[in-house]
Amino acid sequence: MVGAAIIAAPMAVAFAVAPRACAGGLEVYAVAGGVALLALAGLPFVARIGRTMARRLGASLGLVALGVATWLAGLLLANVRFICGLGYL
Repeated sequence: MVGAAIIAAPMAVAFAVAPRACAGGLEVYAVAGGVALLALAGLPFVARIGRTMARRLGASLGLVALGVATWLAGLLLANVRFICGLGYL
């Protein structure tokens, strides 16, 4: 439940910052994604998912991979502009 909320948060942030991506919104989105990935990496260890360290590490890597995929999907679906300094946007 907590993992799903952490994974969904960057998607919501993407839609919130997309209109202001060139005015600092992209930085906010990058920081939100980084914080979410750190939280997802630590979640299996804090919540004691799995009994062995190998299972916790596997769950951590799986959650981080899912978080990266969701972060990139939010970037593309919300149409967050990330090339702002070229002058024609």
